[in-house]
Amino acid sequence: MSSIRDIRSKIRTVRNIEQICRAMKTVASIRLRRGEQRLERARPYHERLARLVEMMAAVTQDHPFLRERAVDTTAMVVVTSDRGLCGGYNAAAVRRALAVGPPENTRAVAIGRKGLVQLRRHGYDVVEQLVPLGGEPSVAAVYALAERLGERFVRAEIDRLVLVHSRFHSGTRSELRIDAILPVAPAPVAPADVIFEPAPQQMLQGLMRRYLQNEILSAVLEASASEHAARVAAMTAATDNAEDMIRQLTLDYNKARQAGITKELVELVSAADSTV
Repeated sequence: MSSIRDIRSKIRTVRNIEQICRAMKTVASIRLRRGEQRLERARPYHERLARLVEMMAAVTQDHPFLRERAVDTTAMVVVTSDRGLCGGYNAAAVRRALAVGPPENTRAVAIGRKGLVQLRRHGYDVVEQLVPLGGEPSVAAVYALAERLGERFVRAEIDRLVLVHSRFHSGTRSELRIDAILPVAPAPVAPADVIFEPAPQQMLQGLMRRYLQNEILSAVLEASASEHAARVAAMTAATDNAEDMIRQLTLDYNKARQAGITKELVELVSAADSTV
């Protein structure tokens, strides 16, 4: 059994770790709530814009984003975090990204430092990056990235664009997704069912630009909330484990202390008997 001094030192160390984990859980909970509020405001616009673009793809292909083409090169936008201590959040995202395609015909776009490091380690050509992502994603930086990716698609440097990200549900639940965003898949609707004013050709240039920006921004916001949810779950588990360890160490401390007292009593009794 460890000495009383060693056990006391371990208890002090674990208690300090518990306090750090509890503080990180509190910070992550606050950021998660902010992320949920951003999603509540952003999701209706994103869903309606995506639906509108899908309907337009059903009636016209007068824009490069709407035309099907042979796929030689796929670009995947992988959204991860800059920091760890969020359980398996980053590792799961990278594993899902590896399933998109091999490095030979797949280009990577890294949003977040963890994904950038892992994608390079697996041999992917990272053609664009947004690092560091930061605790509060920059809308301007995401839009600039979307502009560059749109230009690459128009120049046929990439033939398909997919998003690998986590979609936040509620609490600490999220779902990993792979969403193909370019070219746009047409909605299953007949042209006669939709009336556009003005004509689609007049709307396409600005609308396609806004569509791509919004798709990537929405993925970043969803992933940001999922990251904070994963960190809350990880820090909750770490705090609980630290409390269990402190209880066990306290029990060991009391046993060692009792054993020390018993030993001293035995020695005193033995000494008293030897003098009789």
